[in-house]
This record gives sequence, structure tokens and C-alpha cells, in this order.
Amino acid sequence: MPNNNMSDLVKSIFVVLDPTRMAQPSLQRAEWMAETNKSRLHLYCCVYDPLLASEGHGQDAAVELTSRWLERLADSARAKGLEVSTQVESDPEWRDAIAAAAVASGCDLVVKTASLHGPVSRRLMKTADWTLIANCPRPVLLVNPIRPANTKTILAAVKLKPATDVHASLNQQVVDMSHQIADFLGAELHAATVYRNDAEMLYDRQQFATGIRLPRNRVHSTEGAVARGIAEIAQKVGAGIVIIGSTKHKKTNQATEAARYLIDEIRTADIIVLPAV
Repeated sequence: MPNNNMSDLVKSIFVVLDPTRMAQPSLQRAEWMAETNKSRLHLYCCVYDPLLASEGHGQDAAVELTSRWLERLADSARAKGLEVSTQVESDPEWRDAIAAAAVASGCDLVVKTASLHGPVSRRLMKTADWTLIANCPRPVLLVNPIRPANTKTILAAVKLKPATDVHASLNQQVVDMSHQIADFLGAELHAATVYRNDAEMLYDRQQFATGIRLPRNRVHSTEGAVARGIAEIAQKVGAGIVIIGSTKHKKTNQATEAARYLIDEIRTADIIVLPAV
């Protein structure tokens, strides 16, 4: 049976909406979570068009139009008995504005529809997903826009041998949060770990499984690039939600790189990114 202790962890959800989309998977997922968990919703949209900005009050008109659209979406959610607030901003650095607004809202979770890009375009352009993961000190749920998540199977991405206290603490956050979410959803929890060499491969699987409070047959390992390995295991076990940790120091932390690239490796699951605290 689901465990309702999640209501103490996620009281307020910050929902990022995209005015260029007809469907809003992030809102659909957030509404479901709010109904299930009795959470508040804060709907957010940042709009900026450089052409309109050069036309005097053109940007103000865009903000007004977006505000009306957001209120219509909010009214629909309120009709379901949900507590909903809205916010529209205009900022040329709209990708950076999302994380700042999320922090200012005091939310417990940020929900955004994942923007699917290829690896080349990710490296050549600053994307909203990567920027949000790098800058947001709150957990981020990236909703898969292609298909609804299978909430019956969850995969926790766990580092096999944390190199620092920060990584060890982050590992524990991922394990604890994964268990809480699995208990809340009544889901089966699996764990994935990826090793890069023969020295890492030599580990006690049973000891590792015991340490993360899972039976041995639900701990999976593979060799290679972290994001690709996690994606392969996620597909193998049929995971609908993948949980991974990240820190801000992308140049020195493998987990952060894995979280970033996992977005494009996984096309069939939601991804929850937990920041180091």
C-alpha cells in the first residue's frame, strides 16, 4: 500500500509550463501528484521574444496574454479542488530565470517537461533542462513527453564507490528518496550502478545490496559510460521513473554529467534529479 509520508516531503510543487506546447505533460503530472499528495501548485512561465521587446509594449502584451492562458489552466486545476497560484515573468535569460523563481517560491519540487535534444545540439546550445539541473537547489522532476510513466517500477542510480563525502551523502539521499517514493507509489524499487574498470567491478554484490536496503536480484550493474549504462538498465527492468543525484560542480563530479546526459539517453521514463545538500 502507498505510504503517505510523502505529504511531509512535497508540500509545494513548482510547475514549469511551456507556452509553445499544446500539451503540458508537466502540469498533468503535477496535478496527479497534487491530488494524490495534497500538495499546492505554483504554475510558472517565463516568456521573452526579442522582436516584441524591440516594439515598446509588445513584451507587456505577451506577458498579459500568457497570464490569461496560465489562469485558464489554473482554473481547471482549481476545479479539481487543488490550491493553485500562477506567475508569469519576462526575462531574456529565461533559462536562468526558472531556477531563481523556483527558489523564491519556496517549493519542495520542480516539475518540468523534458525537452528532447540530440547529443550534438545539447553540446552546442544552452538548454533549459541542463541549466535548471545545474542551478536549482531543489529536486527536479523532468517529465517524459512521449509516454506516461510506469509508476510501478522505479530505478535508483547509485554510485558504486563514492569518492568523497559529498558523493557518499548524495548516494544516501538517492537511496532514501527512492525508497520513500517507491513506498508511496507501491512500486518495486531497483538500483543501477555503473563501473568503469575491472577494479570497480570487483565488489561484493550482496553487501552492496544490503547497504542500499534491496534484495540482491534488484541490484543491477554494467560497465561503461554512466548515463548510457543507467539507461540500458532502466529499459531492461522497465523503469518508469529514474532517480539520480547531482552536484553543481560539473567539472569534478561524474554524477552531474550523468544526470545531464541521462535526459537524452532515456526516452521512456521520467527522471528525478536530486541536488546535493
